[in-house]
Amino acid sequence: MFSLYVNGFAFSTLDGREASVSLSPFSLIRNCRFQSGECSRLKSFKVSLQEPDPCCYFAVRSTEEREAEEERSEWVLGLSHTILLIIDSLLPVAELSCDPVPGCPQTQRRLLAGYLIHRDDAEAVSVVYCELQAPLGPRASLVMYENELCKGSMMEIAIFETSVCCDVVGINCSCFVVEGHHFACQSSSERKLWLRALSNLKVKLQNKAPEPSAEELLHFRSAIRENIVTLEATQEPRIARTPLLKSLEKPSRTLHSRDKLQAGCNGDEDIPEATGDDELSQAKAGYGNGPNSNGRSHPVSL
Repeated sequence: MFSLYVNGFAFSTLDGREASVSLSPFSLIRNCRFQSGECSRLKSFKVSLQEPDPCCYFAVRSTEEREAEEERSEWVLGLSHTILLIIDSLLPVAELSCDPVPGCPQTQRRLLAGYLIHRDDAEAVSVVYCELQAPLGPRASLVMYENELCKGSMMEIAIFETSVCCDVVGINCSCFVVEGHHFACQSSSERKLWLRALSNLKVKLQNKAPEPSAEELLHFRSAIRENIVTLEATQEPRIARTPLLKSLEKPSRTLHSRDKLQAGCNGDEDIPEATGDDELSQAKAGYGNGPNSNGRSHPVSL
């Protein structure tokens, strides 16, 4: 039995064991397959949770391959949309910006700015206002603020020509990585915009381009603004009105850099070894307030 909720899922095995799992903005859903044995004929998928939590493997059993494929697609899309709903519930309603904040000289080199979810550690995430700044010398910057007023920076990530900026592989995934820091945005389309802007900055750094003039900054912003307008025209209405994760009472105001994380930097599909213990039968989903009795996830959250 497998049940999908608004902020996680619950399942039971044939031997009577039960478990409930809370999803986070950085949970990943991927199709996978077993290489040999009976499980190789099953339509499987993988739910990757935040480290160090284990992955969960599930499979659809059906005599008709097409039916099994369709059922797996329904579960995978349902799970990925649940993760996007969690992200949507955490992010403030605010438009992306490419214009400096009046009276804030530290934003004069802004190219793109908006709210993102930052993975602080294995148990907490933070909603931060991120600003991508044009190159200054051999580096550009991704600056994190508490909000769009940009009164004081919480952390600055230096971006060099060799910096690692990549997406995270997952179905309908909106996460990306910048120098070991994991971020989640409202949609995969918005992720493309951030990664495109980061890629363009790296190209300029690799080509040793001179620092952009004020006129060039206006040109860059004009191009980015066109992409923002196109993106906002395709955004769906916000659904969640309250956060679907539990808030910490005293969130940290300062973020600390950490070692680079490996998740998402490899585009290879995970192919688990075939074992007879990995299959799990599924029933139709039940929708409710969540896997926990109070309707909130475990504190893997703000």
